[in-house]
Amino acid sequence: MADYVKLDKNKDSEEKEKTSKFSFKKIALIILGLFVLSSIISSFSYSMSSKIAVIPIKGSIMSESSYSVLYGESISSREIANQIRSVANDPTHVGILLDINSGGGSAVATQEISNAIDYAQEQGIKVYAVAGDTAASGAFWIGTSADRFYASEMSLLGSIGVTMAGLSFEEFIEEYNISYRRLTAGEYKDIGSSYRAMTQEEEVMIQQLLDETHSIFISNVAESRDLPYDLVSNWSQGQIFNGNTALEVGFIDEIGLYQDVLEDLRDGEEVLIVEYGQSETLLGSLGVDSPSLLPRSSMGLLLQ
Repeated sequence: MADYVKLDKNKDSEEKEKTSKFSFKKIALIILGLFVLSSIISSFSYSMSSKIAVIPIKGSIMSESSYSVLYGESISSREIANQIRSVANDPTHVGILLDINSGGGSAVATQEISNAIDYAQEQGIKVYAVAGDTAASGAFWIGTSADRFYASEMSLLGSIGVTMAGLSFEEFIEEYNISYRRLTAGEYKDIGSSYRAMTQEEEVMIQQLLDETHSIFISNVAESRDLPYDLVSNWSQGQIFNGNTALEVGFIDEIGLYQDVLEDLRDGEEVLIVEYGQSETLLGSLGVDSPSLLPRSSMGLLLQ
């Protein structure tokens, strides 16, 4: 009889253990289900909410992002343009804020971003821009392409101009009696070479390229800001000016900082702020600054 009772106790213990395990699994499944449901609801809520995209434009503007000891860090115009177009194609986005801190960059890369801004505006997206410490040259072109352009009184703006620069070694070569063997198929194929001086004819050709690009730059700023070409041209000799001067001339719409612009873009509406990022370089991910030791050289047209 004792053995029979003992057997029943063991059986009851096993059943309680099974019930306990079952209850734990059930609770775990319920928690998991609630987590998944919460994620779905949160994702749905995010996808349906009105948004403002904040897109940074910081560093030298080039077609591809890169870093070198000579040139410093650059940002990718293609990446930024793709971000702008992607936002413009999303009906839940109501605005874009371009957060600018750049001294300019490549002429083509600058135009690529400017064209993306035009596309966003065609889709009915408001595009505002704010200058940080600097929005010069190509970055100034980008800022003036926005619907509204803001800057601090102390922001460095302008520098409307084009440059093409490079190192020259012809005197060093001559002094040390080094031969420069020039073999080309085409009279001007090595134009701008660091190993020989340019001819007067070649300098005229390069200057014509610079002047044409400069004229395109001036025209875009004048059209975007609805200003006379001659007025913009007078301020397009490479001058740097502050926010107060830019406001007086008509290059910017208002003196304001990042939070001021964000509030204006919100316009009293409840919206989500989505901050986009730029692809980080290896040194940047390690927290190392990217100084530029030498100016960019060779034959690229730079708005710097």
